[in-house]
Amino acid sequence: MKIAIILCCLLVIQYVLTFIQVRYYRKSMDKIISRYKQKEGYYLFSGMERRQFRPGAIAMIVVNNEYMIQECYIVNGFSVLSKFKELEMYKGQHVGAVLDSVQVDSGDKKRKRKQMPAISAALAKAAESALLSISKKNISMG
Repeated sequence: MKIAIILCCLLVIQYVLTFIQVRYYRKSMDKIISRYKQKEGYYLFSGMERRQFRPGAIAMIVVNNEYMIQECYIVNGFSVLSKFKELEMYKGQHVGAVLDSVQVDSGDKKRKRKQMPAISAALAKAAESALLSISKKNISMG
């Protein structure tokens, strides 16, 4: 009986922590979106990498119509205390170049995504989404 109570408490704690983390994610996303609300041609993409026993990561990138990254934010860690940090090194770079550098940094290109660092995997997912979505939009408009 004690084990069932402990497991229920752990589930409730996990639910509360997840709620706090999702709320923080939405606030951060809304803050970024508000900066680009009046501007056309800018898109927000995010990528998330979850790991079972290692810290995961979430990447958010703002990309313009020409596939250039305007802003890049990364959160990495286990707890809800992890906060988004802006990565200046990707600012102004082409999404394809960032995707290529992330894959080169992770070593062998045949390595699975799970073997990449969580930050690189999350950034790769966001960059891939940006490339696909913007190219589809450009094809449908042109």
